[in-house]
Amino acid sequence: MANTNRWLRSCLTTKGHPHVNKILVAGVGALGSAAVALALGGGVASADDGVVGQTYADAKAALSQQGMAPVVASTVGDRKDWDSCIVTSATPASGIDGFGNQATRKMNVNLNCYAKYSTSQWPGFSLQSPEGQKIYQADLAAKKQREAQAAAAAQQSEEEQLAVAGGE
Repeated sequence: MANTNRWLRSCLTTKGHPHVNKILVAGVGALGSAAVALALGGGVASADDGVVGQTYADAKAALSQQGMAPVVASTVGDRKDWDSCIVTSATPASGIDGFGNQATRKMNVNLNCYAKYSTSQWPGFSLQSPEGQKIYQADLAAKKQREAQAAAAAQQSEEEQLAVAGGE
């Protein structure tokens, strides 16, 4: 016990061991900084809050329902207006504003404003990527549905014309 106390006292003095004091001060400073960061910067929202992959317009509405406001952190591309852009990532904004005051609940979002997927004329997600493939398949399904609706409407119109012609 006596040896431990003697060693501890020797570490805390600047005689012979100044590097130990520097290490202790650095360690205490790091722990203090971590405690302050946890107390002040604790995020009130999870990263993305389910808005990644949505259009900016839909993400604004979803975040608004959660009491948050989106802040556009960055955009890629210029082919669309912001409301039509796709949210590629979202992270909670810092809990402290530039003046040291508690900031309101904000979410930084990054937008992809290129076309949905790339073509020979438009940049966008590669069709080989999961995002590009998902968007492409959704567009194909929507196109098939529109074609089926148009065919059904044309057939109904033809049947109505035949009924009118047969009733004359």
